Amino acid sequence: MEMKKLIHKSSVDQKRFLTKQMLMEQLDIVRGLMMMAYPGFHGLGAWEPIQVILENKEEFDEKMNLTDDLDAQNTTLWCVNKELQRGKAFSDYFGKNEKSKMVIKTAKKGSGAPQREPLIDEDTHKKMLSFYHKKQEEAKQFDEMDDGDQYLNSAWADNK
Repeated sequence: MEMKKLIHKSSVDQKRFLTKQMLMEQLDIVRGLMMMAYPGFHGLGAWEPIQVILENKEEFDEKMNLTDDLDAQNTTLWCVNKELQRGKAFSDYFGKNEKSKMVIKTAKKGSGAPQREPLIDEDTHKKMLSFYHKKQEEAKQFDEMDDGDQYLNSAWADNK
């Protein structure tokens, strides 16, 4: 539970930082618990995720470089589809309004801007689509209904 609390998204809201040392401490605790339950990992298959993680046998593609931190020289920061240049202050781009919250994304140099986040969430999008579909169906029903205007086409209703 401590490890779950450590990596939970509420940590961001509480502004608690996660360091590699904190994560390694929790991993050592899990390693100790697993050694008590399975001495020498006896009885665990080589395919078990916990054994792979604890013995550090993860296999990665060369495309998927998840083991190293991002290199500062090969990384750029992006905010609001603007690439932030080294040596410039954040206020040079967005002014000195301290009340703004910005999402900063990292990307490798030369890879272009990261993918934009959707403006609305998926549930809201579904609700909007169903609302407009319902409105469209109602408009079709009104068009098909006889609304009593047929007398306008008769001879006695001629405006001349």
